[in-house]
Amino acid sequence: MFRKIVKGLGIFFVVLLAIVVAGVGASGVARGQAHQLAAPTGPSAVGRIEIALTDSARVDPFASDGRPREIAVWIWYPTAPGNTAPKAPYLPKAWADAANKTTGPAGVLFQDNNAVHTNSIASAPLQAKSPPVVVLMPGLGNSIAEYSELAEDLASHGYAVVGINPTGSSQVVGFPDGHLVYGTPEGSIAETNVDDWYATASRLVLVWVDDASFVVSALAKSPPAVGALDFSHVAYVGHSLGGNASFEVCARDSRCVAAVDLDGTIFSPVRGTGLKVPGLILQANDKVSCDAFCQRKKADFKALTMSGPVRDFAIDGAEHLNFSDNSVLFMPALHAIGSLGSIDGARGVLITRDLVRAFLDQGVRGTPASTFEATVGRYGELHAP
Repeated sequence: MFRKIVKGLGIFFVVLLAIVVAGVGASGVARGQAHQLAAPTGPSAVGRIEIALTDSARVDPFASDGRPREIAVWIWYPTAPGNTAPKAPYLPKAWADAANKTTGPAGVLFQDNNAVHTNSIASAPLQAKSPPVVVLMPGLGNSIAEYSELAEDLASHGYAVVGINPTGSSQVVGFPDGHLVYGTPEGSIAETNVDDWYATASRLVLVWVDDASFVVSALAKSPPAVGALDFSHVAYVGHSLGGNASFEVCARDSRCVAAVDLDGTIFSPVRGTGLKVPGLILQANDKVSCDAFCQRKKADFKALTMSGPVRDFAIDGAEHLNFSDNSVLFMPALHAIGSLGSIDGARGVLITRDLVRAFLDQGVRGTPASTFEATVGRYGELHAP
């Protein structure tokens, strides 16, 4: 009898091991399958360049060796259609390989960055003269590449999208010369207490605000190689911590005409001072259970809408990372932990792209408010929180 039990258990564990191995193998295949990002919807093709800027006046607060603050900047911009040059990689090879390794053995449950294909042409000629600028900032830990679908779509509609990789806060950042900088404890948040979390997050946001201010000033003074961009009126867009940074820097920049916060809790002083120019908050679906973080977030969003021209919408079925490319890539781990919601990934990206663009068109280009309202009305998933 005992032998039968032992034998039965042995067979059970062998079968279980086989299932696990098969699952891991299937995930390994799926993560490496080619994935083409959604085509931009505008009339222009998209170019992309990658540059490095060094703020010699600032010591990097996220580094421990006293180095000046160095920032990797990506710029997406309109270029003439019909260009058959090869597309730029989602991430340069060394950066992609490093990013793939940040999740360790669990990497089989995340998309291989080398398998993602963009619509951007590296260093293509700038089509328009001095296109209007949108500054784009990622969430904490993310790279700006993870917002390529949004950036490419805006660029195809005539915007120059200046994407900032927050060195020390992203898991890993690659620079054009090939060197990599990994995230540091100083550039992240480890607190669990609400008040301590807010204090640390606010400190990080203010560093990111300085980054954005420096990048805008540097590029306005010394245009990138592809040509001059129009910094007379600037819009700021960001996700998560970058969403907070977009509101904060907009409140401080007299050139800012609009700001967009994609599901970013507001930690910094703008939560009290508010915005004087149009702002858009686009957040994840309402939570059934709202903890202390959630309650403070909701109160701050409401205060912002009451104190200035800020609109606030939620997307049914969306969770925090649905506002990034992660929603359309092979990311079973993110689904499992609830970072991606039930909404179809492509549908969520479509709503985000259309709503952000319509809002920016109104703030930057002066299109009628009715155009933005019509865009809101097209999507039944949108509602007031």
